[in-house]
Amino acid sequence: MAGEVLLNETFDEADDGGAPSDDWWLEGGVWMRVEDGHLRTHADPTEGETGTGVATAWNRTMISGDVKVSLDAHVLGSSAGVNNINLFLMYSDPSGKPLCETRDARASGGYDLYHPLNGYIFTFLNADEEDKGRARFRMRRCPGFNLLTETFDYHCRQGVTYHLEITKRAGAITFGVDGGTYLEHEDPHPWNEGILGLRTFKTDLWWDNIRVERI
Repeated sequence: MAGEVLLNETFDEADDGGAPSDDWWLEGGVWMRVEDGHLRTHADPTEGETGTGVATAWNRTMISGDVKVSLDAHVLGSSAGVNNINLFLMYSDPSGKPLCETRDARASGGYDLYHPLNGYIFTFLNADEEDKGRARFRMRRCPGFNLLTETFDYHCRQGVTYHLEITKRAGAITFGVDGGTYLEHEDPHPWNEGILGLRTFKTDLWWDNIRVERI
């Protein structure tokens, strides 16, 4: 049904400094916790901290069909200057096992561990200096980590709150930031069911106002 809300997370009801609800789990990173009504994911360890410089925060809510995904993201810091904001959508295990049951196999959060799974990867990050401060946008399809489309445009900066939006209508998929659409692709064999993951690399950031609704 169009307009049906499948996921709506504002983190306003969670205890400050604590973990989000049991619907969330973290693979890799240093830690994940709720701060000031946001979900903060720390994946840029400093000297003396244990953990990895890659992280995926998963929500176990099953998403299917035609949907719009919207959320806010805000980079607090990135020692490598990458300001890495990535999303996994319609992610599932080809074996049929729920991803929460195989989480121990991905405890490090290593990127290649996600490439054999089913789903889409959306990349939004600060590009190299030769790209004159522009952001890099990429859309990939897994298994296989296949690049579907990419562009260099807009910006991805620390200290800025960005509003991200993905739409999926059958195989027509778009990815936009702050009202602009930067990626479009028509997948002839689209993934139509899976879960949402919030992914980052060498970045400390927060996420908020995560909403998934049918369109």
